[in-house]
Amino acid sequence: MKEHDSNGWTGLRHAVGDVDMSMHRALRSDRGFGIFWLAFSVTVLGDAITRTTLIWYVFDLTGSSVSLGWLSFCFTAPVIVGGVTAGWLLDRYDRRAIMAIDSLAKALVVISIPLLAAFDWLPLWYVFVVAAVFGFLMMIPLAGVPSLLPALVSGDDLDAANALETIGYTIGGVLGPPLAGLLIAQIGPLEALYFDAGSYLVFAWAVWRCRPRVDAGRSGTAEPTDLLAAARIIVRNPVLVSTTLMYLAFNVGLGALLVVLPVFADTVLGGGPALFGLLLGSIALGELVGSVAVGFIRLPVPPGLAIGLAALLSGVAVAAVAVSPDAVGVAVALALYGAFSAPLTIWGQTLRMKIIPAGFHGRCFAIMRTLMQSGGPLGGLGAGFAIPVLGARAAIAAVALITCAVGGLGLTIGELRRAQ
Repeated sequence: MKEHDSNGWTGLRHAVGDVDMSMHRALRSDRGFGIFWLAFSVTVLGDAITRTTLIWYVFDLTGSSVSLGWLSFCFTAPVIVGGVTAGWLLDRYDRRAIMAIDSLAKALVVISIPLLAAFDWLPLWYVFVVAAVFGFLMMIPLAGVPSLLPALVSGDDLDAANALETIGYTIGGVLGPPLAGLLIAQIGPLEALYFDAGSYLVFAWAVWRCRPRVDAGRSGTAEPTDLLAAARIIVRNPVLVSTTLMYLAFNVGLGALLVVLPVFADTVLGGGPALFGLLLGSIALGELVGSVAVGFIRLPVPPGLAIGLAALLSGVAVAAVAVSPDAVGVAVALALYGAFSAPLTIWGQTLRMKIIPAGFHGRCFAIMRTLMQSGGPLGGLGAGFAIPVLGARAAIAAVALITCAVGGLGLTIGELRRAQ
């Protein structure tokens, strides 16, 4: 028995060592992935600060969950329009140039809010317009980063690079909301936006200096009609279809949860912006733990099966939020939610990268992520109108039900359960 345990431990050490070396190789890629990833993490931190500050600014100004629902809708709904355009641009032109231009445009839009406030002219509708512009441009990095990764690292290091992308998102999520909560309390909600504008400039510089392989940097042949060819690739593959629909439904629950949390923190837990930031940070801390775990531990089951199980466990964690009696219990439950949900992106993205032809990465990722992200505005807007009727705890319980249903349905799809 000891010999068996020792051999198993040795195998685990070797597996962890292999993945550790894969991350090391990816970060030291001579094509600039390390600097690209670092700048990407900085701009995600800025995004988290901006989202948190604007959400609290609107809630503090209006005291209305309906206003929060409409803000969530503006942040995410325009992605449905911008996503298709983003996919075509990323496959037709140099992906670095598209992402750099996108970052410069976002820097100008974000910095306009504190500048207008400094001149005592910041109508509430303008905040919603900025959120809509942000949503329209959202898909460029969401589709651009995964479409560029295969051009910056070797195929053997894709899992590690995908894990690092998710870690970058979660580092920003861990630090951004608590930092935003402190900044709101100390200097006000709008001055923090200067950081986000600066982070976009850093990312524009980093993405332009990386050196992707020419054959993978862009296809150079994309035409608008080729979106139909990309759509056919998606609908003909059960794994691509099932994960897209599952993540769309999952994001309905996530969008609702993000609208409920500030109300829950204020009216149920008796906290303010600092507690709201800490609760968001708890989710991101769990996501960081889950992402690191995926990067260092090889799955004992097929990734398709793991996707269904992780979604189901995410729903159970949200149910624990609804019944937790205090802020500590809520924070722990949200951290578990983050830990179970973070691997969904990594496993799903790696499967898609290996299924979709390289020349269609931009368009296919844009179509799929556009559909997935469309769940957020639906959930956020629905929660805004549901909270006054159901109450915050019941609204979170509804999110738990939706999330558990996503995982349960995923486990019934044979092609996904067996997907490697």
